[in-house]
Amino acid sequence: MVRLNAIWLTPFAIMVLSLGLSAKRAMAQTTYTFNASYDSLAYTKNIAPNVSATTLSGQSTDVLYNLTTINGLTYSQVDVATNSFRFNTDPTVFGLQGIPKGEIVFSGNSTNKLFGSDNATGVIDFTTLMAKSNGTFNITGGEGIFAGATGTLAFSEVDTLSLDPTIPTRARATVNGSFQVVPQRVPEPTNITALICLGLIGVSLLVYRRSNFKLAILGDRELSNKVCTGRE
Repeated sequence: MVRLNAIWLTPFAIMVLSLGLSAKRAMAQTTYTFNASYDSLAYTKNIAPNVSATTLSGQSTDVLYNLTTINGLTYSQVDVATNSFRFNTDPTVFGLQGIPKGEIVFSGNSTNKLFGSDNATGVIDFTTLMAKSNGTFNITGGEGIFAGATGTLAFSEVDTLSLDPTIPTRARATVNGSFQVVPQRVPEPTNITALICLGLIGVSLLVYRRSNFKLAILGDRELSNKVCTGRE
């Protein structure tokens, strides 16, 4: 009887195990509001006519989620006729090919990070060597609790320019917006799992019927032996 019960329980045990292995823990979508100001330094290097590559790093003292640091690589182009400029982490926007794509990273002293790209336009006042710009950070991912993050952060920036390439440009950026952590999907049991379970159940039924049949034959034989030998 124990053996037959084990046969019956086998397909159900496999089904439960398969469901446990295929299912992932669902995470409810969370929206994070982001408001912060970063003071940063930017080093710029000309890489093409009127196009520069800029590496930046900055710190914030009023940001949430411990994302106190901003670092990145972006590209910019100046139109000297209009004193305007634009920058973008994608170099192909400026017709540049074969160079690394830039990225903006928000981080801190934990494993939580946000990754994104930037796109902005601005105007330069060459009299005061001040520049103002407005743009967006497009959040494309993250690490830690921000894995799978998406969203858009708007920012405005005021730069104090330097004409000496050895002296960095000082900038203060105000960032605000929100981003979401995309929930993980919970996989459904596959058709293959269902077919396997049905097959195992069928085999179990077959084994169970054959076992009953063998028991019945053995019972008949034992009865016949008793009759033939005169034993009851």
